[in-house]
Amino acid sequence: MADVKLIIGANWGDEGKGKVDAYFSKEADLVIRATGGANAGHTVYYNNTSGETVKMALHLVPGGIVYNYTMCLIGQGVALDMEVLQEELKMLSDNYIFDPKSRVKISGTCNVVMPYHKDLDRLHESLKSKKIGTTGKGIGPAYSDNRLRTGLLVYDLLLSEQELASKIAVAIKAHNELFKAFNMSECVVDPNELATIYHSYGKFLKDNNMVVNGHEFVKKYLDNPLAKIVVEGAQSTRLSIENGDYPNCTSSDSNTLGTLSGAHLSHKDVTEVINVNKAYFTRVGNGPFPTEYVSHINSQGELTSYEKQEAFEGDILREIGKEYGATTGRPRRTGAFDAVLAKNSAEISGADYLCITRLDTLGEYGLEHGSVQICTEYKYEGKNISYYPDNMEFTHETPTPNYITFDGGWKIDSENMKTFDSLPFKARLFIKIIEETTGVPVKYIGTGPNNCDLIVRDI
Repeated sequence: MADVKLIIGANWGDEGKGKVDAYFSKEADLVIRATGGANAGHTVYYNNTSGETVKMALHLVPGGIVYNYTMCLIGQGVALDMEVLQEELKMLSDNYIFDPKSRVKISGTCNVVMPYHKDLDRLHESLKSKKIGTTGKGIGPAYSDNRLRTGLLVYDLLLSEQELASKIAVAIKAHNELFKAFNMSECVVDPNELATIYHSYGKFLKDNNMVVNGHEFVKKYLDNPLAKIVVEGAQSTRLSIENGDYPNCTSSDSNTLGTLSGAHLSHKDVTEVINVNKAYFTRVGNGPFPTEYVSHINSQGELTSYEKQEAFEGDILREIGKEYGATTGRPRRTGAFDAVLAKNSAEISGADYLCITRLDTLGEYGLEHGSVQICTEYKYEGKNISYYPDNMEFTHETPTPNYITFDGGWKIDSENMKTFDSLPFKARLFIKIIEETTGVPVKYIGTGPNNCDLIVRDI
């Protein structure tokens, strides 16, 4: 059987999964994107034809596309936005990435995000008294239509224009009534007009031979014992619709089992599950965040103005880490490493190993702020606990973290510190506390911004 590595975000996204994906994708035969849609993004770095390091944000196409001989699959668990896909393929071609159209394949059973899904997304969010902080990309309504069996699949785009129009007419019947009821006449859908547009998308996919039977496509690689497969997890465990902070979560199961299903894989196919954590935690949008630092981000998720001398610890960490969403540009809430949550996520994911990214950034923060913290226990409902509670939405209480505090920080020279033992003492101690609290070995450590800035321990 092939070597299959599954990369899962352990917190609320933005953990640096793209870096880990890229590290393994360099030698991969196949890279699979399995869940989520254009509401998620990861940043990849690659060397262009001039030898310069170029930074690109991708939202649908797997990051392995930057390596010339790597095939990429957008799996059945993804909510596919055709407009974004075409934009990304053009961007890749404009950046001289080798033949992206022939190396990106799409599962025919992949869900399609339609324009009316984005209108529905905004409408549903506006009606909520407690906002979720949706990106408005239409992902939730697309998955909802799929569960109602009125959603469109990529295979539907390959039908005749008349057949496609008939399917769209069924899909939008209730939605159009909703738009009318809320005086959103500009959003009412004409199925024939929309069918013309999406039939042309289908022709684009067919002309470029991009649509495949996902199961059979993946099976070819699985049956090759020399093949290497990387599965890119989107979002994270705590954003999973099944295991996350409901209702402050995404609309797909972004944990291990949901990701495997979306990638056309079973649990027996996986060689290694890697949970990715940042050395500090971040979150975009609403929801519980036990170790959150005070910052100038208001309840709407907006950054309010302040002078440098007025910066709170959350502001300092955000600016050092340049913590702004890759998809939305929204400022991220920041806080200390939460080893209790990391342990919970590892248990849910069945993680074999942890990866800790941005250890260099945390060290810089410690040097500027004067200390670094790690949460190893909570106080919740009047008692000390060592697990992540699942009833915060009902108790209206967020756990109070108990911290271990390090004075100062550390400096990491990623070019010369290539082994765990070469790291500063405090940084090594920080990692060891994570291992002791979670019970999972930290095999991978991110020490800088480039893909190669990753220590791999022999564990």
